[in-house]
Amino acid sequence: MLQTRKNKIRFLERKNQVLEENYHLLTDLYQKNERLYHDMNHHLQMIYHIARKNNIPEIAQYVNSISAPINELSDMTWSGVDIVDAILNHAVLDAQRRGIEIDVNAEFPKDCNITSDDLCVILFNLLDNAMEACQHYMRKTKTPSRIEVTLRRIHQFLIIKIQNPCVPPRKLFGIFPTTKADARHHGIGLRNVREKVEKYNGSLELEVEGDIFTVTALLFFE
Repeated sequence: MLQTRKNKIRFLERKNQVLEENYHLLTDLYQKNERLYHDMNHHLQMIYHIARKNNIPEIAQYVNSISAPINELSDMTWSGVDIVDAILNHAVLDAQRRGIEIDVNAEFPKDCNITSDDLCVILFNLLDNAMEACQHYMRKTKTPSRIEVTLRRIHQFLIIKIQNPCVPPRKLFGIFPTTKADARHHGIGLRNVREKVEKYNGSLELEVEGDIFTVTALLFFE
């Protein structure tokens, strides 16, 4: 009787352990899929732009049919690097649609090992966050907003710095709380950015001074 009870307890303990392991596996899988979906539309926009630029209408038409409407990016040259210019052109058009001023100052090393997909994740997410913050700021203060984007090479480092006005947040446990309605999904983009920055032995810094929010990504390249 005692042995049966012990066996039952061991079985329940093992069952709970397996359930916990499966829960963590499923949670991790869900988060990875959620993050992948979050960035997929950004990558589709770049594929669409490249297909249009290289006159491959079949690819452009297919991408356009499986994604949300994608606006054609302008051909303004900011850095001379196609992927960087495509992202910045998209940001300028997006800012104009939202009634936000944007100032771009870009210099990008052509011979670095930072991949296009990593750069796409970093820039798109940081710029999206800046746009959201500006819109929130304009709703709260009824004043115009402006985003300043700087890309600079210093020796073997790439600095990506984005500044925008914000409604000064109050830190909770060292974290800036979200102003977005869909709080469950907030922070996914920033986690993706941090992961990509750390891949290049870099750092990501967030700072609020007055009503100006500054995010600075520092990436080391070879």
